[in-house]
Amino acid sequence: MFPMPTQQPSPPELSLVEKVANAGRTIERIRKARTWLNTYLPFLGYMTLKLRPREATERDNVPTAAVAPDGTLILNSDFVASLTDPQLRGLLCHEVLHPALLFFERLGLRDLFLFNVSHDFIINLVISEYAHSMGKSQDIELPPGGLFDRKWEKHSAEQVYDALQEDDNGGGGGNGPGDFPGDCRPDLSSTPTGRKAAKGDSGAQRQLRQEWYVEVKAAEIAHKDATQGDLPGNLLKLVADLYEPAITWKEYINNYVGEKASGGAELTYRRPSRRSESVGEILPGREKRTQADVTILWDTSGSMDGWERRILSEIDGMCQELNLTVRVLICDAQVHSDLEDCEEAADIIEGIKGGGGSDFRPAFRLLEEENDATLLIGFTDGYIGVPETMPSQLKGILWVITEGGDKLPGGENIVINTEGEVIG
Repeated sequence: MFPMPTQQPSPPELSLVEKVANAGRTIERIRKARTWLNTYLPFLGYMTLKLRPREATERDNVPTAAVAPDGTLILNSDFVASLTDPQLRGLLCHEVLHPALLFFERLGLRDLFLFNVSHDFIINLVISEYAHSMGKSQDIELPPGGLFDRKWEKHSAEQVYDALQEDDNGGGGGNGPGDFPGDCRPDLSSTPTGRKAAKGDSGAQRQLRQEWYVEVKAAEIAHKDATQGDLPGNLLKLVADLYEPAITWKEYINNYVGEKASGGAELTYRRPSRRSESVGEILPGREKRTQADVTILWDTSGSMDGWERRILSEIDGMCQELNLTVRVLICDAQVHSDLEDCEEAADIIEGIKGGGGSDFRPAFRLLEEENDATLLIGFTDGYIGVPETMPSQLKGILWVITEGGDKLPGGENIVINTEGEVIG
């Protein structure tokens, strides 16, 4: 959140001609700022391309800048005109980090304004650390009044919120100084999905989570491609806490693939990995097979709503850790999508459908008809139909049960929670 009305210096009065000129320059300056960021700060720069900028109207009540869950960015042209180029870059990075780091999902029942303040402290520290690590500290700044305090290093926004709430320093009731609502504005979404999400539509909220997941993972790849290194510590931890898999898949799958698969997976140069492009070299591909090494059953019934990000993280982690062919069957009471040879979460996003009843038996029938001798991994809350007798040709079954769910027969059970922990 950037300067609140009571904190920022009062801009000089502008004539109508000057205001029109400022409005015309705003979008062009944003274009140049995003080009610079993609060149010199690739992680943040890549994500700013997701933003949908537009100029603020009087109805918006945006004296500075605001961002919506779908990446809509509302900018007050007079405010932007008062910023230097480094400050404008800092503003764009700040605004995109709110939805990218799932501010709106993590808000829950917390006070909007106070959690906005708490998230500001954390993401401004992230921007500072990343710019320093890339040698660009002098080229990116926070606008006047930006919230920055190193005492919050190694804290989460939730921890900052609890501390501010205890100290009663953050305002309340959803309003800030001068009744300024903050820069996180669910009411200002410009896309149909964003507007539905703002009204509580769970399907739309799920879609936005999935889209930001893909953006963050792609931005991480863009950084590695440009620098041949990992993200700096604080940012890496923040991304990992929100998006990384809870399970070390090698520990579980090697038991099946190493012992029960005949020969395991083979490296071949016949089909280079699509990830070769992101690291600038040809990586060993995986031989195309008629059957997948691992088949994932994903329960997308209504009772699994809200678990999409965690499951995507697990599948993405599995694909990246293991040199195996992965097939994903997405089903509720029927198989909606059959996705072959998946290598990353982006291969799966568009196939996620469901929201109805709960029955894995159609997927099992499909595998049995194909005589598929795969290792089966099922993501579910356990409240789902399964066969009384599991197909004998399967190498094994590993059930990944969401917290609070019922364990299933026929294989090993792992219980995970939304925080990325294996709890059983």
